Amino acid sequence: MVKRNRGNRGGHSRQQLSRHREKTTVNQLLQEFEVDERVIIDLDSSIQDAMPHPRYQGNEGTVTGIRGNSYEVSITDGGKKKTIITTSAHLKKA
Repeated sequence: MVKRNRGNRGGHSRQQLSRHREKTTVNQLLQEFEVDERVIIDLDSSIQDAMPHPRYQGNEGTVTGIRGNSYEVSITDGGKKKTIITTSAHLKKA
């Protein structure tokens, strides 16, 4: 038999994301960022909408654009430029 794939949030990452989470405030959901502002990706496990992959937890990047209610964040991952699209609940100012 082949081992079943559990996906991005299955297996060990569920405990990893639920470790030190305090309540999400309205201010965290409504915070706004300007283009070219430095931000840190800080995953909020209580809000799954537009949550980046757990491998990007703690990465620092620059806001390069705004898409509706989400932000485009440009990061460098192993020498490559990558763009993460996420909401303000998963970002904090650097």
